[in-house]
Amino acid sequence: MKLRQSMAGLHTWGGLLPSWLLYVIIFAGTVACFDKELNRWMRPALHEGVVSTQGADDVRDWLQRNVSEELHAFWMHGPTAREPYWRLGWEVDGTETFHNVAFDPRGVRPEPMPETLGGDFFFKLHYNLHASDVGMYIVGLAGMFMLVALVSGLIIHRRIFKDFFTLRPKANGQRAWLDAHNLFGVVGFPFHLILAYTGVAIFVASYMPAAAQVSYSGNVMQYFGEVMGSYHREELHQPAAAPRSLDALIAESRRLWDGAEVGWVSVHHPDDASAVVDVRRRGGSRIGTPQDTLTYDATTGELLNRQDASTGYRAYLWLAGLHMAQFGGSLVRLLYLLMGLCGCAMLVGGLQVWLAKREGRGDRSLVWVRALNASVFAGLPLASLALLWGNRLIPATFTERVIAEGWVFVGAWLLMALWAVLERRNTCRLLRHQLLLGAVFALGLPLFNGLTADGHLLASLARGDWALASVDLFLIAAGLICLACARRFSAAPARAMVPGRANRVREA
Repeated sequence: MKLRQSMAGLHTWGGLLPSWLLYVIIFAGTVACFDKELNRWMRPALHEGVVSTQGADDVRDWLQRNVSEELHAFWMHGPTAREPYWRLGWEVDGTETFHNVAFDPRGVRPEPMPETLGGDFFFKLHYNLHASDVGMYIVGLAGMFMLVALVSGLIIHRRIFKDFFTLRPKANGQRAWLDAHNLFGVVGFPFHLILAYTGVAIFVASYMPAAAQVSYSGNVMQYFGEVMGSYHREELHQPAAAPRSLDALIAESRRLWDGAEVGWVSVHHPDDASAVVDVRRRGGSRIGTPQDTLTYDATTGELLNRQDASTGYRAYLWLAGLHMAQFGGSLVRLLYLLMGLCGCAMLVGGLQVWLAKREGRGDRSLVWVRALNASVFAGLPLASLALLWGNRLIPATFTERVIAEGWVFVGAWLLMALWAVLERRNTCRLLRHQLLLGAVFALGLPLFNGLTADGHLLASLARGDWALASVDLFLIAAGLICLACARRFSAAPARAMVPGRANRVREA
């Protein structure tokens, strides 16, 4: 058997088996390219484009007033261009439970905004399916399958450059889907190969932890601490004195870094005399900007440690920055978005080719494959739109708002899956109705947003707030595309029946 022939089977099954999971991973990662913009859209308090005037000391004061338990650590991040508000997180000592809050930038003193899943929901869905370490391993396995499918697909393509310019949407079903699969696969091949590799590489220490476990006698945190150069001071179990101003330490860090911006600020063992403050440099516009850290005594403000990223850690940051589009600004994130959509289209085309080849064999199991296709390929985007609707419809005063938004997403996806199973024998009608529903959901959101929030599209465009307006513009574009596709599918069955009827007349 020749190499190309052997690779054909590997490409078919290596790509088919994880294709539905890969679609979820790629779609969620594509949306997560603009996770911070989505966070703003899902928080109406941020629609006015106000930048917070609060300080780090104000945020710490809020924590001291509202959290009485002894803390293991707390951390905060100041306003940025994409996130113009303060964020705070903390861990109660001995619980290993993390709490997070975001503050309304419009007030003089910190006041929490209503919680929401935000764009972080799609980021977590992308890298661990909201299933912690087990989900991370599943995503890593899917990423390795994707690498196999990409490399084998490159080997079996004899006409890779010709396929780049070939698309025949009016050809027979299998030919049109194969053209689409080849086109989107070739267009996005370098991007998909790099993203699949970096996605696996940046978690390699978690996927293959044996070396660190043996070398550090099971103390993996020590391994990560040495790699990143973090500073640790043992607790003294004595009451802490009055803390030094965090704003002063941030200003001192900017001076030592020649004006560089500050990212995360964390305080470890804040109630103990051994408390230290870590100030981390914020990443710049270049890939893998080193996130150096300065460590101060929390009481005296003495500089205890200056951590400059090692060569190995810089390489890791470079791979992570490349995978997460942490460079180049909005233009690069837009390119990642388009390439991610190409990856989704490539998977849809590949599954349709596989189905078209087997339609004439009378395999009864194909109806279930079609149902699964509809549940995932259409169900996930529709459930994502339902999540945005839930964000607008659930009252801001509802105490379990984040959990409710999550159940809106899960419930909507389950309903889409049930709908696909019930309509599994009429996939054309199902797809047409799904597209119409997607158009209603997508086009209705900007309108409803304008009626219920201050940051409606026209107001955002008037003040040049393209980051916020981009969400509404994308929803409008997606709705119009769904509507156009639904109209095309409405006419397709009538045209498709004519040749079959003519053939039966000729055969008679």
